[in-house]
This record gives sequence, structure tokens and C-alpha cells, in this order.
Amino acid sequence: MAKNGCVCYSTACVVILALILPSSDSTNSRDVGVEYSVAGINRDYRTEVKSLSDAHLWRVRRQAPGEANGTSSENGSAPTPAGVTMPPVDPTTTARPPATTRAPATTQRPPATTTPTPTTIRPPQTPAPQTPAPTPTTMRPPQTPAPQTPAPQTPEPQTQRPGGTTESPIIVKDNHNYYTSAIFPGYADQYFIELDNPSSQGTLNSGHRLAVTIALPFKFRFYGHNITNITVATGGFIYMSPFLHQWLTATQYIAPLMANFETSASTDSNIFYKQVGEEFIIEWHNVFLKDQTTGVFVFQTKLKSDGTITFVYKSLPIPVSNISSSNHPVKIGLSDAFYNDTFLPEYGIKRRTIIEYHRVPILKEQVEEGTVIVLSPLPTCNVITDCGTCAQHSNVKFDCKWCNRVSRCSDGLDWYRQDWEKKGCKSSNSNDGSCDSGSKNGSVAAIIAVVLILVVLFGSAAIWVFYAYTHPTSPSGMWLMEHRPSQMKAKLASMKFWKKSTPAGTKYACETEA
Repeated sequence: MAKNGCVCYSTACVVILALILPSSDSTNSRDVGVEYSVAGINRDYRTEVKSLSDAHLWRVRRQAPGEANGTSSENGSAPTPAGVTMPPVDPTTTARPPATTRAPATTQRPPATTTPTPTTIRPPQTPAPQTPAPTPTTMRPPQTPAPQTPAPQTPEPQTQRPGGTTESPIIVKDNHNYYTSAIFPGYADQYFIELDNPSSQGTLNSGHRLAVTIALPFKFRFYGHNITNITVATGGFIYMSPFLHQWLTATQYIAPLMANFETSASTDSNIFYKQVGEEFIIEWHNVFLKDQTTGVFVFQTKLKSDGTITFVYKSLPIPVSNISSSNHPVKIGLSDAFYNDTFLPEYGIKRRTIIEYHRVPILKEQVEEGTVIVLSPLPTCNVITDCGTCAQHSNVKFDCKWCNRVSRCSDGLDWYRQDWEKKGCKSSNSNDGSCDSGSKNGSVAAIIAVVLILVVLFGSAAIWVFYAYTHPTSPSGMWLMEHRPSQMKAKLASMKFWKKSTPAGTKYACETEA
């Protein structure tokens, strides 16, 4: 059966409702028009994609090119790179520099000669004598002799930028409600980890549009959900949901650089992974673009046990904005969705609708060779485990609500949204998010009182029996002997039963000598 691009077979159909941002990052067809092969897919499931209005992504605060968010007070939670002394940022440079900042990155790209723009600014040593002119007037007047005489000492002022420039890096920070992002240009050398004896999968190292599920060594929180298995794809991203389907690029991903990569073009192309301390590192090593002639890409994703995600870009032979998205979506960032299962009796089909509810988009212009992106998780409702904290949610920006019917805290947007609505947690009369502590405490107290009474009764009876048994001449002992089981049997044997007639009818009578 085919209807509106949805192909459904005998048992089930899967629908993805993708909330598409108005940008060149992705389109409806490109998001789900790329099929990946991964073990564990039920081939009875097929996918349809629909585009909803942008109003449904009201939680996404997308940064526009040139927007200065580095000084925002709410971005204070974005971390500074560990073990790195940040250079002083010139207050006059509040906005991000234009595209000329890619010049240092292009110095290490041999294939860049095919691109007209990078070749004009490629040699960094040629304009080196011109850099000291603006340097003493704008940023560092006292250090005028330092950059002029020893040219090799340009990295010494802790700028850490490739290409020999003394310009301070522009750190771009943003708040995405679920995560904060911090973009550090030129810190890849300090963040990139050379993996010794890493693990790899033969499937990932010899193909195109392939994915393999890998077990994590620890529980990793993704949008507040505990993840124990991830699905690593050759296309430069990680699929995070346990529900596997063909259209992995649509949503529920961690994408350091989602593109049309392949690993079969060279024996040196690999996808490695290894645990290093508290981090699980996935590296796309010397991968090529399938439909473009470029050099090799080398980048890593680090998943930390506290939920922090780090992207490290060691080698980008061309600007990310020049990567073609005609045959594969090109994305950088995060995405998550929830499910809605329905049954269509007229077709006998079980349908699963996947609805994207949030996305953390990183602009392509913000990523260049040497860039490091740190995504730090913010508190969410679904990580709260008790009613009192959920009702206060002082450190959570979402409208958290505790539902006693499911014993869970949520704002209604997470993986278990359907169960939340099915149990009536969305309605205003489901405790209104308040904790009914009085009735709960009263019920618990009543149960404890009954248990205590029963314990006292049975304990007293046991003590009386023990006393009577050990003191046979006492009244209790005499009574126990008279009513011991052997005596009761004799009394029952001496009892006589007969029928007698009364005005009300025949009934039984009993006579005993006891």
C-alpha cells in the first residue's frame, strides 16, 4: 500500500513527523530520503515523513550568523576547555569575524588548491609582515616588538590558533534550553586524543550508509534519557534511539558532521571507538565524501558519563558549507523525538509516528578545521525522581509536573509522552503537579498501625501460651489443659444431636454434658 509517499506492509508502518527548520541544513526529502542499513531493523516497518510548522519548535533558540551570544549571562554554564588557559578576548570583537578566519585552517589542506577562495588567502607567511600593523594599535600595544622580531614565537601568547596568527579566538556560546553550546576555534590539538589500540567494526570500515549498534560502558544521558547502546553510522553521526529504522538521519541523533561519507575508498579509512577515562570516543578517521573529490576528514565525538558531548575537528579539507547535501543531509548538532503508536484497523497496520520535538542546530559557518564544540546538558524534568523536587523544579527551566498515575516527573515532551497522555497526566485534574503528601502519609501511617496491632496481638498470645504451658497449676495453665485438643475431641464425642419439631419447622438440637 502506498499513500503520500508512505509504504506500509502487512503488519506495521512507521511515520516520522520531522519539524524542519527554515535553513539550508536539511529539507524534508533529504532528511529521510537516505536509507541506512543496520542490523535489527524489522523490515515490516516503513517510514513516511511529514513537515510540521516551525511553531512546534518553539523551544529551539537558533543562533543567526553574526549574532553575538558569547557575552550572554545565561550562557555561563558553558564550560571552558579543561586544562586550557583561555586568552583574553578583545571586547571590541563581540561579533564573529567574517569568512576570512578560515584562512589559517586552509594552510593545512593540500586539496584546497581546487577552491578559488582559499587559494587567495592560503599562505599565512606571506601577509605575516602585515599583521603587526593592526596588532599594536588595536589589541596589544605593549607587545609590538614581540611579534615582529621572532616570527616562530606567534603561538607563545596563548592564542592557540593555527596558521601563526596572534588573533584571540572568538568563543561563541548559546543556550538551547536542553543544552548549552560553546564553540572554541583552534583548540583541536588540545582536545583530540590519539586512540591506542581502538576497537572497530569491519562493517563500518568497508562501506557506505552503514550503521552498527555498540554497547556503551556506562549509562549516558541524552535529553534526560539513559542510553546504554548507540548506533554509529558511516555518515558522521550517532543514532541514539533503541528503536531502529532505515531513516536514521531524520532525528534522534548526535551529529558531529553528518554528510555523505564512505569508508570503502581507502584501506586507511576507519571508524574507531574506545573508552578513555570517563569518556567514550568515536573517531571518523580519514573518511572521504562519496560524491565529492576532497581530502580526508578526521573528527571525533566524545561522550562523557555526565552527559557532556564534545565535537573535535582535526581535519576538514573543505569548508563545511561547501559539502553537498544533494544526496545526503548535512547537519551538525543534536535532535530528539518521541513516539506515538496507533493501530489502523481498516488496514490491519500498527503505525509508529516519530515526532521530533527539539533540535540543537550548529551553523556550518561556525565550524572549521581545529574547532572544538562542547555541548553541556541542562537539567530536565525527566531526570527528577521524587515529587517534591519535581513540584519545586527550582533548577529546571521547564514546567515540570509530577503525575502520581505513572510516578514520573515530566513536562510532557520526552520519549514517554504517549503514556503520559494516555494515563491522563496532561489534564489539569491529575493532581495539577502537586504532591498529595497528606493522603500518602495518612495511608502509610494507617498501614503501619494495623501491622503494629497485629504484631502486638500475636506476640501477646504467644507469651500467654508459653506462660500457661510452663505453669500448669496456674489458672491459665488449668484452662489450657481443659481446652487442649484431646479434651475438645472427647467433649465433641459426648454431644448428642437430634431433630425436634417446632411451629417454625424442624430443626436440630444439641445436648452435651460438657
